[in-house]
Amino acid sequence: MMHHMILNVKDGDVSGSVNEMLKHLLSSAGIEALLVPQAVPSKKTVFPVLISDPKKLHADVFAPVLPVSTAAMVSRMTKVQPSSQPFGVVMHPCQIRALFELAKLNQVKLDNVVIIGVDCLGTFSVNTYASFPEKQNPTLFLLESFVKKTNDSEKYLRTACSVCTDMVPSNADIVIGLYGMDVEHEILIEAHTEKGKKLLEHLQLETGKDVNHRETAVKTVHEHQLKKYQMFIKEKSGLKGIALFAEFFDTCVNCHNCKTACPICYCRECLYESAVFDAEAYKFLRKAQTKGLLKMPQDTLLFHLGRMNHMILSCVKCGLCEQACPNNILLMDMFIPAAERTQKEFSYHPGKDVAEKIPMIVYREDEYKEVGEK
Repeated sequence: MMHHMILNVKDGDVSGSVNEMLKHLLSSAGIEALLVPQAVPSKKTVFPVLISDPKKLHADVFAPVLPVSTAAMVSRMTKVQPSSQPFGVVMHPCQIRALFELAKLNQVKLDNVVIIGVDCLGTFSVNTYASFPEKQNPTLFLLESFVKKTNDSEKYLRTACSVCTDMVPSNADIVIGLYGMDVEHEILIEAHTEKGKKLLEHLQLETGKDVNHRETAVKTVHEHQLKKYQMFIKEKSGLKGIALFAEFFDTCVNCHNCKTACPICYCRECLYESAVFDAEAYKFLRKAQTKGLLKMPQDTLLFHLGRMNHMILSCVKCGLCEQACPNNILLMDMFIPAAERTQKEFSYHPGKDVAEKIPMIVYREDEYKEVGEK
């Protein structure tokens, strides 16, 4: 079901108008708190902030930065015990998909969680956002680029965002829509579930307006992004084989930042941070004597291969791993093509179908039955 309403933008203030709507949701719709992107005091970046007091809500839902996984934050809040009170969370499309992958892995409980998805215009790296080279606020710059169709913002987008094909939220209770809208004057507010519809009944918003043009706009932007994505896959398809894999990770210092930033890496105890690789000195010396040399730390490639094998089917290509790398390894060059090949093999699009189980945890007798048969 879809039930659309129109939020009128006051004085061209897109972010401010959405912020006022969220305040109304928090104060009158029975929502106990909202997890929203909000600027830190220094204004250098925007982080998810859980807010219960409408007076303290100064959200920037279109801020072009994603410092941490919102899905991981919801997991941290709910995996021990589901919330007894309804709370909302404003999320990018990639993070909604990650959230549902975590739900399939029993790492998040979605009871009383209201998902508010936002059309994504892309995000910049944390450092680019913090020291933005343009003379205006990054959010205003992004929105102006979108309104005027200048594409000025594209040069600042993270790789994952520049080739993303899922810019519009799926499986959200409420969607805040920009594509196809005259955003200087109006924004689409759409309920996709009965839960979302009931919440929007508390808002005094315009209804009944024809928004069929949005479907055309969404299709257009998807086709544009799909071409860029396919070109990217083609360009990076040559990164195969152990020699190129080893060269790709030459500058890795084994810090595991990529694992920490990834919304899908959820293990309470990671094999690669356990005592498994601890050993007496003579064992290291023996390995060095076998080949004449031993690169230290010794388990770097094993870590990346293991992590990739563990999470690649559920990878939502959000690029947070690449953003977290201190040595700027272009992880998307490796992970996006790997995820594309693996997910295509299983006809699986992570986070899209909430009822579809992750292939690696499902056993089917007829799967790959041709293997080993004549």
